[in-house]
Amino acid sequence: MYQLRVDPTWSNQISAIRDANSEDTNLIRFDNIFYRVCRAGAGQITVQLIPDGVPATDALPLQIGTKDFYVALIGGQAFDRYASTLDAMQIDAPTLNNAIREVRTSTGTRRFELQSLIVFSVAESIRSDLIARQIESTIRASLGRLLGVAPRLSVGTMLPQARAWGQSSDAVWAALSPEARAIFSKPVAARTPTERRFSEQVNEDTIDPALKMTARGIKVLKRPS
Repeated sequence: MYQLRVDPTWSNQISAIRDANSEDTNLIRFDNIFYRVCRAGAGQITVQLIPDGVPATDALPLQIGTKDFYVALIGGQAFDRYASTLDAMQIDAPTLNNAIREVRTSTGTRRFELQSLIVFSVAESIRSDLIARQIESTIRASLGRLLGVAPRLSVGTMLPQARAWGQSSDAVWAALSPEARAIFSKPVAARTPTERRFSEQVNEDTIDPALKMTARGIKVLKRPS
């Protein structure tokens, strides 16, 4: 079980959850940081989402699958898709805090929209460190901890990155040499010592230009199909 609090350390908390529940690769991203890859299998984790100023005992639980970081349950209720109105929603610290507090007592469309905002913030932050940093920046700005950044962030500006996660992951895998693709498709435990030392720079020149920037924003890759 993991705790995630809405505060200025958002991206560091997300990184710790991501790193604990995905696998290392030696696949080098454009910024010389390594990609990670989702685990195979049907593993599940619980993230306790805590609004600022609230004890951990009042946290909202999210059950998340480690093969793709999709949220299966939020507050004990099933979740399977985002609300169509998600692109018009905005994120800042007060909005996220209020959504977490309100979602369990809301019903119908209101609950669905609150669930969508919460799930997006957590799941897409885990998949893409770009989104995690953007959400952290707006949390900091809305708390007066960061100047020169808008204190509210439109979800619509982040949706292209989120929606391209699967396609961009596939594009990264396709950009690898056959040797690298074979090695990093295996779970870490199945790699030989030589394979564990193997590394490769992802060749962005072979990635569709429409996916290059979203591929750069991904931190954890979806496993190849």
